[in-house]
Amino acid sequence: MPFSLVTDEVLKEKDNFLFYLESTKSYSFPPSDEFKSSNLLKERKGLMFALLIAETKEGERVLLRGFSGLAESHHQVPGYVNPTYSINAFKELERESDEKVKDPELDERERRRRSREYASRFADLHVFTDINGVEFTLKDISGKGMSTGSGDCAGIKVLNSAMRKGYKILGFTEFYYGPDTKERKKGACYPPCEQRCAKIIKRMLGLDFVYLDEDIAVINKDSGLLSAPGKGPEKLDSASERLKKIFPGLPKSPFVHRLDMDTSGLLILAMNSDAHRTLSMDFEKRNVEKEYEALLVGKMENKEGIIDAPMRLDVDNRPYQIIDFERGKRAVTAYKLLDYEWKEGVLLSRVRFFPETGRTHQLRVHSSYIGHPILSDRLYGTYIEGVRLMLHASKITFTHPRSKKTMIISSEAPF
Repeated sequence: MPFSLVTDEVLKEKDNFLFYLESTKSYSFPPSDEFKSSNLLKERKGLMFALLIAETKEGERVLLRGFSGLAESHHQVPGYVNPTYSINAFKELERESDEKVKDPELDERERRRRSREYASRFADLHVFTDINGVEFTLKDISGKGMSTGSGDCAGIKVLNSAMRKGYKILGFTEFYYGPDTKERKKGACYPPCEQRCAKIIKRMLGLDFVYLDEDIAVINKDSGLLSAPGKGPEKLDSASERLKKIFPGLPKSPFVHRLDMDTSGLLILAMNSDAHRTLSMDFEKRNVEKEYEALLVGKMENKEGIIDAPMRLDVDNRPYQIIDFERGKRAVTAYKLLDYEWKEGVLLSRVRFFPETGRTHQLRVHSSYIGHPILSDRLYGTYIEGVRLMLHASKITFTHPRSKKTMIISSEAPF
């Protein structure tokens, strides 16, 4: 789920929107016969809509509306945000494309080549704005281009409008209005699509959201990003600070646990003080279960096992941690061998770790202790230029601070 903040307030706005469609028989604001809601109920005529509740820089609450693609062949509909491209530039390129691609003198091979060329040029028209006010294009995300329709989704349109205006996001959802299909039901909410939206939203917001509600955010932290700010302005950028930039008014320190900067994977952050207090206690009491996936150097002989080796800070060589059976604190890691593989010319063992304790650098130190350091570990192994630390927080099981339901969230290792 790339990004969704389905609050009670935004659900109420969705119900108001659906009532408006049914009562006015139109989906434009104000109502118009040009945009009849009954047309959307015809076969293959449904639309995805997005609503975003925001707060302006002046503290005013506003509602942004968006729709996916075109509506009755229109790029714009009264009452909705603009698309992510210049409509005039789009229409001009459309005229040129029709002339060049539909030329009856073309052979099929040249027609396909021109079609691909114009598809790329249409994609280049989309311009997005990130949380810092910096503009980017689809090519900035993926040099090879992206799926057709990327940038046209309803959610992308309203998020982009909010980013351009510097709005604070208070609620966000996408929903479908049209005839029921196998994939979609009239009036139901759906998260932004992974195929078209995930990379754009990640770049736009600076975080890869896996789960989000009014109490917690679970993100897929990139390797190289701090979980929380370090000392000095050069170490301010972090997952915690990026979340606070998207949602001003969060707790001063929304993180309830941390991942090493070089480690990627699942990180939980609190959206309010009550959630922060509850989750912090759960971590302290070890009521949270975590799993990691890693690539270790060499061929491990044991298929599974437990590493029980106490650790402490090396006070003469910070931030290194060392094994110390006399003065160290208890540190226990269970592991399971998954497979063998080759990478960077090195034989590797792919393992899954199940840490019982949560000491600083525990998995990295324990891996090195048994003679199989994690690939490209700059502290406890051998760093390989241009190769990230091959450690990923792949699964986390915890109790939701409000609903008390068991949450099990997984993330596939990117290596």
